[in-house]
Amino acid sequence: MTGVLVNRAPRVRCYECGSETVFSVCHHCQRPMCRQHSPLVFRQGGARGPALGDAIEEARPISKELAGLRLGGLREAVHHCKDHDHLVRGFPLPWVAAGAGSFALGFLLLFASVATGLVLMLIGAALTGGALLVHRMQAERTVRPPLPLVPQVNAVDMLERLTGYVRLEHGEYTSTVDSLDGEMKVNLSANDGHLVLRAYRKKFAVPESDPVPFSAGYLMVRGDVGLAFRAGPVPLLPGGTGIVLGGDSADAHELFPDDPELPQRESNLVIGYEVQDDRSPREIPLWIVPSLVPSSDRRSLEIDLHWNDLGADGQRLGLAMFDLVALEVPASWGSVESFAPGRVEIGRSAGRRIIRWKQLKPDVKGARSLTLKLRFERPITEVSESAGPAAGDFTGPDDGTRTRLTLAGTLEATFNGLLSGVKGVGFFLPGGGTGHPPPTTTRTKVAVGFDVSLRSIRYQDERVVPDEHDEDDLRHGRHRVDEFRGIVPDHRIVAELTNAISADGYYVKSVVEHQPYRDDGRPGVVNRVWDIAGRLYVGLFPVDFDISLRGDEIAMAGGFSGMTVAQVTVKGAYARGTLVDRRSPFEDTGSPADLSSATIEADRQGDELLRRIEDTWTGLHDRVTQVLSARADRTGGGRSLPGPAGHVVHGQVLEPDAARLPDDVVTVAAVTVPAPRETPDESVPAPPSNGFAGRLADLRRQREAADDAVITGRISDETYGRIVARIDAEINELGAAS
Repeated sequence: MTGVLVNRAPRVRCYECGSETVFSVCHHCQRPMCRQHSPLVFRQGGARGPALGDAIEEARPISKELAGLRLGGLREAVHHCKDHDHLVRGFPLPWVAAGAGSFALGFLLLFASVATGLVLMLIGAALTGGALLVHRMQAERTVRPPLPLVPQVNAVDMLERLTGYVRLEHGEYTSTVDSLDGEMKVNLSANDGHLVLRAYRKKFAVPESDPVPFSAGYLMVRGDVGLAFRAGPVPLLPGGTGIVLGGDSADAHELFPDDPELPQRESNLVIGYEVQDDRSPREIPLWIVPSLVPSSDRRSLEIDLHWNDLGADGQRLGLAMFDLVALEVPASWGSVESFAPGRVEIGRSAGRRIIRWKQLKPDVKGARSLTLKLRFERPITEVSESAGPAAGDFTGPDDGTRTRLTLAGTLEATFNGLLSGVKGVGFFLPGGGTGHPPPTTTRTKVAVGFDVSLRSIRYQDERVVPDEHDEDDLRHGRHRVDEFRGIVPDHRIVAELTNAISADGYYVKSVVEHQPYRDDGRPGVVNRVWDIAGRLYVGLFPVDFDISLRGDEIAMAGGFSGMTVAQVTVKGAYARGTLVDRRSPFEDTGSPADLSSATIEADRQGDELLRRIEDTWTGLHDRVTQVLSARADRTGGGRSLPGPAGHVVHGQVLEPDAARLPDDVVTVAAVTVPAPRETPDESVPAPPSNGFAGRLADLRRQREAADDAVITGRISDETYGRIVARIDAEINELGAAS
């Protein structure tokens, strides 16, 4: 059986039972005690109790060890562990009074009975002398305690600092931890120190020239004690679980003012400590990830700050804010034209531009990243320092040197809580009882320097097809729209089209039908618009597309006429190469050998992705043309015709320009559709030309199809009546013709 040794931070526990709920400490040895094992230190109504009850005014400390020092009756209670359990009684006034009374009575009885009077006088003298002797012997055996002072603990601030360095170079991210330490700051105040000191000297007969050590209580750590206080002027509790608030001489301490009229004095303590090694993280949980904004002419930079919670499992520390984000960028990029978030300080130092953000908080609670945005006057690229003011405000000899293409700077963040595991601090009075818990803040500051190389960052551009400024798109006519006459963009066409492109591997994300509206200038014309949006993945790279179907539904005598305009748009991002490649300002001085094989391969992949974006448009356009042309052929609308360039105005029926059509293309006028729009084409198919008997059989099949359509609710009764009337009329014509 294999055992695993796990290091765990100690916790403050009761010395008897191990309970973590500490109620008091021994004021001699500072052993922690729970409520069950704390001594009975108060007397209430003749009974002893460990704590104050409802009759708080009636409670009195049993031991008189701190009596008469102007602490207040309830603050004079003292707690003892078993090894230091003792009872200090006060002045034996009852015994002295009884002895004095007996002596006085015997003196009066001397005149009546000498023997009786002498006996009473001897008894009284024995009682008084014995009580005084016992009290003196007990005082000599009792160790004089330090001067007790009950201060007000105004605040306790515990701060731990984690420092390190992070670096991103050659695509690899590394981080190192330099140090982790902490400190505790305590603010105390007291307004009765001189009174307590005066009473203490009087009670214990301490000369004015002798120093008086004092105790102002104890601060004990709650939670894991994964730390070790450094040795210093402040005494530590046994085991290093806290500190003793006190000093070697009250006369020289700031809590005991020389001026009795001074109402209050304050004292500030600073105690440093070291955090246990196993509490220190092995790496900095902060990442600085820069990227160039696509299609920004290499002038816009986004910096993503990512972080994880600090600490071990179950004791995670969440980020409170970024106190400081300071960036150093090459001055050759020019001035900062825009930035986000706001409140930025911009300066110059040693030929580099300094950009600072302060007090940045996460946008949403529980977030794990924050984005900084910068846009510069000139492109973000490597520039020779000898290129002159136009390139980077540099002058000097042409020695071939270049600016550092890096983001450097400092990042400071605050996390809630402590890596050492401390949850708070408890305050105990000089006598060992529980005092009011002080307000405590626990924070961890992370300060890192960083150096992020931009040489391996690839710039991405967006390719939109069609692009009115792209010569290739203009040459191939990709910017023109396609018209399909005789069909209306309805749900059947959209369903057929989405099924077709889905079968080709395209992912359809949304299908939106815009609200139809009538053209006020042309009665009987209804404009209809559909948008089909989706995505195709080329490996891990997404290529988005949008198919726009716009058309008219025109009511005519005997039926409806229609026209549909289709336009396909594709957009995708592809890499344009690194910031230092053959497109850089060093093209004249560089050589292909200067390019790494990784850069050449990345450029090849970028060119391949650009080709795939254009192929995506071609494939979608061909599929849309095929589906809509087939639909137009079924309704007699003919083939698709190229539409004019530019935007299409909804509601305007576009007529083809016969002058620019090839000779083999026949101009087709609007086709009248016999059936109403709501009648599915499949319900009343076109009549085949196979003779009289075939036509009659076909009309009967149409009649049966119309019966099925009205029974299943696909057409209304009114539409059914018109279809049946037309079929019956044609059957009658066939009968008359026969």
